[in-house]
Amino acid sequence: EDGVRFLSLGPLSGSRLQRLGRGFRAMLLMLSARDAILHLHDPELLVAALIPSMLGRKLIFDAHEFYVPHIQQATWLPWPLRHAVASLYDCLERLILGRFAGVVVATNAMRARYARMVGDDRVVVVRNFPYIQITERSRVLSDGHPLGGQPYIVHTGGASSLRMFHVIVKSVEYLREHGCTWPFINLGEIDLSGYHPRVRQDLERRAAAVGIRNLGMISQEQAWRYCAHAAVGTIFLKPVENYMQALPIKLFEYWTFGIPVVACDLGLVAQYIRQTGAGLLFPPEQGSAAAQCVLRLFREPELRASLAQAALAISSSYE
Repeated sequence: EDGVRFLSLGPLSGSRLQRLGRGFRAMLLMLSARDAILHLHDPELLVAALIPSMLGRKLIFDAHEFYVPHIQQATWLPWPLRHAVASLYDCLERLILGRFAGVVVATNAMRARYARMVGDDRVVVVRNFPYIQITERSRVLSDGHPLGGQPYIVHTGGASSLRMFHVIVKSVEYLREHGCTWPFINLGEIDLSGYHPRVRQDLERRAAAVGIRNLGMISQEQAWRYCAHAAVGTIFLKPVENYMQALPIKLFEYWTFGIPVVACDLGLVAQYIRQTGAGLLFPPEQGSAAAQCVLRLFREPELRASLAQAALAISSSYE
């Protein structure tokens, strides 16, 4: 396609254990690519890259998260194993990345870690800004309102304990109690394994009762459409180390479409919102406080319009 040859590593479905087969196929492809520059964007592929790196293949690692604390918080791992797996991954990075040609990181806070492994001259910061052209923005806006013109709240983080689904549910319950009828549209992976089964069932019941629509994984075009026509874009993040320095692309996607943001007062997200004035902040893990921010925008259309104008005005600065 357009001169690019795509090589399959196998089906996307399956458990994390089944992905090991894809890693083996990736290793064989790396070994066969003697003259290629290999750009890895998945930490699981570092295992596959171990032998190719020893044989002199030209490798670049794209690190878009703080993976060690991320693994320590991973709900898909049994909690007694999380620190052990995180330590093994930390050792793997230290063992292998010194042989890499370079590392790409998403924030300045990540640079120091990888500079110690590969040297500062082989680390580059590429911030996680969206690449949405004016023509794409116009096309998405002209595709039509997904709810027929009804205002709604969008969240593009999915449903999980790390994205504080329990806080989302509590905030929407508060909104309903105080007269806000805007639907809550939740986009992204649904993974409630971080909750006890009884808590999970209760959250699912309560979410359905207040009309939270968990749409799951959808295409980028569909996600942009929901962002483009929303009244408010929300960001719910648990106050853990990985998220303190995270710079989620959803923040800039909301702003690209002129959507005011309601986000937890946490790390770089809060810093950017304070700098731009294009959103409201609430204390992390406080559903009623999050709902009060949304309620202000529901009751004060002038404030909502002002924040939307600020979002659109600064969006071109983050392309």
